[in-house]
Amino acid sequence: PYKDSDLLNVMQIGRTPQCIVAHPDRPYKTFAEVVDDARKRPGKVSVGVLGASQALVLMTLIKKENEVDLNLIPYKGGGPLNQDILAGVTDVAISSLASISPHVIAKKVRPIAVTGEARTPALPDTPTLIEQKIKSFPSYSWWGVYAPAGTPPPIVDRMHAVLTKAVRAPDVTQ
Repeated sequence: PYKDSDLLNVMQIGRTPQCIVAHPDRPYKTFAEVVDDARKRPGKVSVGVLGASQALVLMTLIKKENEVDLNLIPYKGGGPLNQDILAGVTDVAISSLASISPHVIAKKVRPIAVTGEARTPALPDTPTLIEQKIKSFPSYSWWGVYAPAGTPPPIVDRMHAVLTKAVRAPDVTQ
């Protein structure tokens, strides 16, 4: 029930690449293999994405720039998206690393790409889209802190200083 103009950006507190995962019953070990398969079977390879998200924009661009017909399935939230990739309803899915990592750790899904400029320390063996020669752009999930528009600058400055100290604490950065 608010508009963007109702909010004031205090600071970005975190950022992570997105992760593309495959259901373990699917043959894909890399996203390049997904693209190759989709070229052989246009519209048959399903990709779960959050609707109205950066992931949807990225996957739409990948379809266009790589001339591949992926069947994009938009979801209203991470919960339903995760449920369907875990159940094998979709072949692959793209999600924030924070959302999908418990399932990667449990080996319920297989990571096949990350969307950042470089590999992430969280998944050092998972190549980027760039490494796989997929035409795309670096894409990240991010988190921020906002205050109501019109919050006095001294309060915003104090919030920024305290948050900066917190996110730079060794236990948080680790």
